[in-house]
Amino acid sequence: MKSLMSAAGAKTRREVLGDEWVDGNSQNATEFDRAWQMYVTNINWAGTWSRNIIPPQQLSLVNLAMLAASGQMHEFELHFRVALLRTRVPLEQLRELLLHIAQYCGIATGTSMFRIARRVLAEEAIDLSGIEPLDTNYLYSLSGDEAD
Repeated sequence: MKSLMSAAGAKTRREVLGDEWVDGNSQNATEFDRAWQMYVTNINWAGTWSRNIIPPQQLSLVNLAMLAASGQMHEFELHFRVALLRTRVPLEQLRELLLHIAQYCGIATGTSMFRIARRVLAEEAIDLSGIEPLDTNYLYSLSGDEAD
């Protein structure tokens, strides 16, 4: 029987999420959710990611923002790891995005995102010594206050 999965979608899904994640998902598929796996592969991975109209790094940033805004923190963690390790979004951009999301989505969302980010960074043994320090003196001072 011919596969109903898009070859382009399956290839891109594997490139972005990695063999281990895709194989684990495939091995756990049942007749109950096999149609869902086909839908995700054909619509999401073949329909957007594979077209390369928006570069993978930018799609990663968009995904993180949408997942955080909708409170999907389990998926946020997966896609934070993808952005860090697979699409290679620079740390400074990830930090800036999380600050931007927190501004619009609130402190609780920001707290959750940074907690997840710290855990993933530690689990992946990411060296943070090279990250450019963020000058926050002018950002968080009260009107009329002068930075030291």
